[in-house]
Amino acid sequence: MSLVMKRKSIREFKPEGITEEQITTLLKSGMQAPSAHNQQPWEFIVIDDKEILNKMSKMSKGSWPLAQAPLAIVTMMRESDKSPRMIPQDLSAVTQNILLEAVNLGLGAVWIGVFPLEERLEFVSNILDINGSVQPFSIIAVGHPLKEKEMTYRYDENRVHRNGWKK
Repeated sequence: MSLVMKRKSIREFKPEGITEEQITTLLKSGMQAPSAHNQQPWEFIVIDDKEILNKMSKMSKGSWPLAQAPLAIVTMMRESDKSPRMIPQDLSAVTQNILLEAVNLGLGAVWIGVFPLEERLEFVSNILDINGSVQPFSIIAVGHPLKEKEMTYRYDENRVHRNGWKK
């Protein structure tokens, strides 16, 4: 089974930490993402401080896994003149690459959305003192899965259309 098919959102983690080598591998994989005009408009904040993770877990109803996670990676969008409207797509690819690498490393992870919600952008920016030409895009909670989770099969051939839209 491919990494794509094994990937699932993991929200509960063991207290065991993530090694520096694993963190570097996750970030290297993120930076291998495609980007429009090769603009690579990304920066990262790695968080392993429990106090900060606990604060971040209060961002939204869906951010609670951060309180259990030993690690979070905040992906950030950096301004670019090359293809500014494509930056969110570039950061989506970065986030997905990190999620897939987590599976490859035997870790679990979940994507917690920040951009484009103003209250979340402000919340994260205030906690992490982000300002200037970057803004948070997503938060990825990473850790060793607390328990095994079954794969959800999502393929639906009724959503596949050929050579145009057909109802």
